[in-house]
Amino acid sequence: MPEEERIQYSAMTGQSLYYLGETSLQHKILAIAEEEGVRQAAYALKLLQSDGELKIASTGKNEQSGELVTREYRVQGPVMLMLTTTAIDVDEELLNRCLVLTVNESREQTQAIHAMQRHRQTLAGLLADSEKGYLTQLHQNAQRLLRPLKVVNPYAHQLTFLSDKTRMRRDHMKYLTLIQAIALLHQYQREVKKTTHRG
Repeated sequence: MPEEERIQYSAMTGQSLYYLGETSLQHKILAIAEEEGVRQAAYALKLLQSDGELKIASTGKNEQSGELVTREYRVQGPVMLMLTTTAIDVDEELLNRCLVLTVNESREQTQAIHAMQRHRQTLAGLLADSEKGYLTQLHQNAQRLLRPLKVVNPYAHQLTFLSDKTRMRRDHMKYLTLIQAIALLHQYQREVKKTTHRG
């Protein structure tokens, strides 16, 4: 993703999300280094993921009169949240609002990582790193060209999903959102149709 679409923090306090600015997180990726660094802000993050916005009323002084006044702060989503953790006891309510990816801890995977690390030390590895940087820049520039289009899935009624657990209600929406994201990324390879509704 382009740098301007990413916001990275090592940690967040419980109230910090509310004061970021109304649209500063909208359609951005919020990356927090460790799940431990988000524990205080977990409630606000859950609300932002579920409701698509945060609102808080806070008391402060009126600069002219000196009287106490209530001011409303609002943060709009949607926002993509990315956390990393080695913890086993992750907040279940936060977890079921996320797509969870786990690390392959097998011996074979470790050997493959070692081989890749050694390859990076060779001339071919240095050239591959340079090519990776070039391709990353190319992809980021392509993403900057994306238009904010609505995605319509003509096959949505044919899709199926597990329904044996309550959690699947949220997981189903993640599945549909993933399909939308893929379609949006490929917007220049697909026909864009227009429709008029109510005039």
